[in-house]
Amino acid sequence: MAGMDEAFWADLDAQIIANRPDGQGRPSTAAIPTGASVTAGTADNTFAVPPSRAASDWTGVLDTLTAAKSASQQQEARLREQAAGQAALLEELKRTQQQVRAFEVLLREVRAQADTKIEELQGQVETRVRDLQAEAAAQLQTMEARAHAAEARAEAAEDWLKRIEQASQALLPVDQRAAA
Repeated sequence: MAGMDEAFWADLDAQIIANRPDGQGRPSTAAIPTGASVTAGTADNTFAVPPSRAASDWTGVLDTLTAAKSASQQQEARLREQAAGQAALLEELKRTQQQVRAFEVLLREVRAQADTKIEELQGQVETRVRDLQAEAAAQLQTMEARAHAAEARAEAAEDWLKRIEQASQALLPVDQRAAA
């Protein structure tokens, strides 16, 4: 069983060396052990690396590859988590931007309504002020007319009183007139 594992690793090592694109490190074909020569137990030491060392080298490579794959998977998981977090933040940003646009539209509508209401109220205030001024002016004219009428009546009354007094003095005997 141990010979079969060594043969597998030795064969794999030979295939990798033979398929290198740069041509470096390619031993001659006589030095490459085959699975049959290793399993048959030939002792023609034509290869430079003993099979147990080749197997331990490949075990180290596999451990390195396994560790690299694990690190890659962890990094991929982190990147997926980051991508999911960024996607969630992007969606939140889009929702927030939509809300901001909706609030801006609402704000413009409220401002337009407020401006309209202010104009209405200003118009109503101006109308009410004009009405009150007109009413006050009318009342003032009425009061002035009444005051003039009262003054005229007072003057007329004084005239009548003077006439009555003069008439009453004219009715008095002449000696009492001088005393009065």
